[in-house]
Amino acid sequence: MNPYLKQYKQTQINTAPKEQILLMLYDGAVRFLNQAKVGFAEKNIEKIHNNITKVQNIITEFETSLDLENGGEFASNLFALYEFMSRQLSIANIKKREDSLDIVIKHMTELRDTWREAVKKFKAEGHSLIENEVDQYKRVNVVNSEENIDDNDADEDKDIGEYI
Repeated sequence: MNPYLKQYKQTQINTAPKEQILLMLYDGAVRFLNQAKVGFAEKNIEKIHNNITKVQNIITEFETSLDLENGGEFASNLFALYEFMSRQLSIANIKKREDSLDIVIKHMTELRDTWREAVKKFKAEGHSLIENEVDQYKRVNVVNSEENIDDNDADEDKDIGEYI
């Protein structure tokens, strides 16, 4: 990856509030899922595996960041959905079942769109995302997961700036 692009991405992540990082991760997950779908069309086992693994890593990050003690039923249901998607990804990856991948694409896209709308509403109500504290530990994990993006994915990151 171009070192300047990598530094730019790292700066975006280091200065982004939690909500924006969440949206970046959802966007990345949807992008990787679509790349896995392309892998199925191309019968490219490596492409399928690599992209599914990236999404599984993002889902693990989502699961570990949930506050199950204070999040109530919403957090528990979201955790269960993440677990379901993770199992479907395992089936898609191990058994090469594209229908399992399609299920995850549907749910992940809906989650991303829901969070995007929630953030827009939050901002429209006059709240600033910049005012929110950002957990430094989560930033490090996001930066490390971004290092796995291929140079070919750089063009697909053109919308990453929309959050800034």
